[in-house]
Amino acid sequence: MVWTYRKIALNQHHRRGDDVELLCDAGEEGWELVSILPNNVAYLKRKIQDEPVSVETDHQHRDETAAGLKAKYRDPRTNEAWSGRGRMATWLKRKQDAGEDIEKYRVAE
Repeated sequence: MVWTYRKIALNQHHRRGDDVELLCDAGEEGWELVSILPNNVAYLKRKIQDEPVSVETDHQHRDETAAGLKAKYRDPRTNEAWSGRGRMATWLKRKQDAGEDIEKYRVAE
C-alpha cells in the first residue's frame, strides 16, 4: 500500500470543538488519524489510489460496496453505498442526523 500523509497544527484553531470538527471533516475526505502529538499536531494518512479509476455509465450499476459486500443502502444521487455491516457510513449517518428516514435509501433485494 502507498500512503500520502498530512499534518494539521491544532493550536492554530481558537476553540477545542473546532479541532474535532476539523478532524471529522478530514475523515470524511478519506484521511485516517495516525496520532496527535503532545504539541497538538495531528498526523493523518490516506491511501493513494493504486488502480486506475473506472468510470461507470448510467446503465452500469455497482451492486457491491468497496468491501465486496452487497449494498443494503445506496444514495441514488451520489451512488454511495453501505453494506449495513460495521459502523454506519458517514453519508447515511448525516441523513439520519438530519431527521431523514434512512429506509428510503434501502436497496430492494
